[in-house]
Order: sequence, then structure tokens, then C-alpha cells
Amino acid sequence: MKKLERLHRVEYASVLRCIGQDLELRGLQTLEIRPSGGVYVVQCGYQPPPAPMPVSLHYTRADIEELERAGQEHRGQSLPAKDFLNLVQVLRAIGGYLDKNDAVLLAVSNSQSSGTDPLYRVEYQTREGEHVIDDREGTAIYDMCVSMYKRRRAIGMVLRRAGGGW
Repeated sequence: MKKLERLHRVEYASVLRCIGQDLELRGLQTLEIRPSGGVYVVQCGYQPPPAPMPVSLHYTRADIEELERAGQEHRGQSLPAKDFLNLVQVLRAIGGYLDKNDAVLLAVSNSQSSGTDPLYRVEYQTREGEHVIDDREGTAIYDMCVSMYKRRRAIGMVLRRAGGGW
């Protein structure tokens, strides 16, 4: 497979979180997200996976930026999420994993899940050009989400201290 270059540094944690917030707001539960020429194409559906995905959404960079601005306006107005397995937290954690490993997203989906145990399939290319298909089940997803929560919490504490709060 041809090695993909990250021409513009994509912050997948932010991009996938924004898409997740929009999907959650719309009540969409089953999904497949694929980047395609600067657009994130999302096939999705309203029922829990596995389910048909009759809805097709497209998110441009401008759409993501608008979702980010809208999200910033509402941040801090609700209690922090303790449900680490909600769609937003899961997609943010997957994005954080890709960012940390400097990987290029090819696709992420939950359409193979069954029952109550979530399964997310993440396809990506490593910085060395290797094509990886990574299936993450319930406990692994939970661990990723908790790790992301702790990392964000530690960063927030450092920022508050630097801001003169202490």
C-alpha cells in the first residue's frame, strides 16, 4: 500500500469528537466514518449496531470548525461525562490514539457490534506505511476512554496552575 502523508496535521481527537457530538445530537448510533478528499463521509443509522445505515452525512473542514465553535460555546455548562462509553468519548479516544501514534485514519466503524458489548473497527496507516485494521471491544474501548479522560484532566490541571489559579 502506498504510504499516505499527513500534509496538514489533523487532530483526529478533535475531528472525531465533533463528528460524534453531531451524530449523538441527531440520535444516530450505527456509523462508519471515512475521510475522502478533505471530507469526512459518514454512513450511519438510528438503531444500535448492527443495523442499516441509510443516512449519509458529509463533514468538510469548515463544518468541523463550526461544530468546534458551537461545542466551545456549550462547554462547562454541563457536568463532565462519567459515561466513558458514549459515542463522543469513544470517538475522541480513538482519535487521540491515532494522534499519539501519528497515524492516518482510513475508517472507523461500529457497525459490527452486537448485543451490549461495543466493537469499534479502526482502519489506519502507520507512519511507516503499514495498513492496520484494529478491532477494539468493550474493555479495550473503556480503557482508551479512561486514559484519554486522565490525560485531559492532567492537562487541565497544569493549565489552571499556569493561569495563576494557585
